[in-house]
Amino acid sequence: MVIEWLKFKVLPEQWQTFIQKDEEIWTAGLQKIPGFVGKEVWVDPEHHEIVMVIRWESQEQWQAIPDKIIQELDEKMGVFKIPILESRSYQIRKFMH
Repeated sequence: MVIEWLKFKVLPEQWQTFIQKDEEIWTAGLQKIPGFVGKEVWVDPEHHEIVMVIRWESQEQWQAIPDKIIQELDEKMGVFKIPILESRSYQIRKFMH
């Protein structure tokens, strides 16, 4: 499993709308992509940041998303297409139960 980690700077008064739009557009779009496992949204109120943790079955499936789909989803976000401050990827090697 691979983790896609994205950080955004979002004003507190925009959190709810940004998260809602992301759920309606990006999460719904990703659910149609082979290899998508799930997504979490973390809010850091102290630094006005939102982190999205997206789980993929493999790096290959994640990277196989056509650029056209990414552009379409970005465009649908409209004014809530907020630039990514930081992105990372992680490989999960062991699950603790």
